[in-house]
Amino acid sequence: MASMVGSTARDATPTARPGTDPASFVAEPVEVGHIVVPLDGSPFAERALPVAASVAAGLGADIHLVEVVPWREGEEGCEAAIRYLDSVSRRQRATGWDVVQHDDVGQALSEAVAGFPDRMACIATHGRDRSAAVLGSVAASLLDRSDRPAVLVGPGGRAVTAADAPVVVAVDGTGGDDALVPVALGWAVRLGRRLEIVTVAEPAPAGHRDDAAPRRAWGPAEPETYVESLVGRAEGGGVTVAPRVVYDPVGVRDGLVPVLDRTAALFVLGSGRGQGVPQVLGSHAARLVHDAAVPALAVPLPPSA
Repeated sequence: MASMVGSTARDATPTARPGTDPASFVAEPVEVGHIVVPLDGSPFAERALPVAASVAAGLGADIHLVEVVPWREGEEGCEAAIRYLDSVSRRQRATGWDVVQHDDVGQALSEAVAGFPDRMACIATHGRDRSAAVLGSVAASLLDRSDRPAVLVGPGGRAVTAADAPVVVAVDGTGGDDALVPVALGWAVRLGRRLEIVTVAEPAPAGHRDDAAPRRAWGPAEPETYVESLVGRAEGGGVTVAPRVVYDPVGVRDGLVPVLDRTAALFVLGSGRGQGVPQVLGSHAARLVHDAAVPALAVPLPPSA
């Protein structure tokens, strides 16, 4: 029960010719009017605020703050949260804030977002200190329960405002890519930025025959062909779309993080509901969010993806 107490399959390369219907991607509309930033009184949680402000400016949205207070903290905890959010709201020019009493922070936050059709969360996550670890679990819980994209700000994440910084979508050759690329395309269109479709693949093992696709531990078997096919399907969406293939012998994280280092405005990856962390890049995803210098947009994927 909650109480509101204060308020103001690999190598799924398309068989259709790239760029032709019905295989062409259609940009998914981005209908976000309010960026919800969960806070807990810690400096770590406040690290999401500059990113939220940047995203809100790009979307023409406003910022709404939320703090969840456990029932055991009672009226005193709520009053302290009200004073805190009021102060942060004035500093950040947020349009409103809510203090919610609830013992399940993830559930309370998912309800705070899901209760309004144009809300999206922006949350700091994947830190190393004590408060960050708690908030990290909250972010995972929020993703696990939500059917909406959320912006995740890792410890190294910063708002990137350079005009030429693209939206980068990370693909891996699985069925989730078909659900992910239209969302990334929609964000690129809404933000007026170019879109880069990137995949990281293991280099071809030594001794493989040129007449056969190599068996790679990660990435599509034919990375260039696969990414070019996605680019072809995304062309005509209203923004420039470019492919990028990175070959890395160590893994996805080591190949992708340098690509994102201060050169992207936002990177987009899939989130499998029921698993708590973005899953389209498998076990590498949590490290990507943690290590990237730019914020991530985690997009819930359908169960079959």
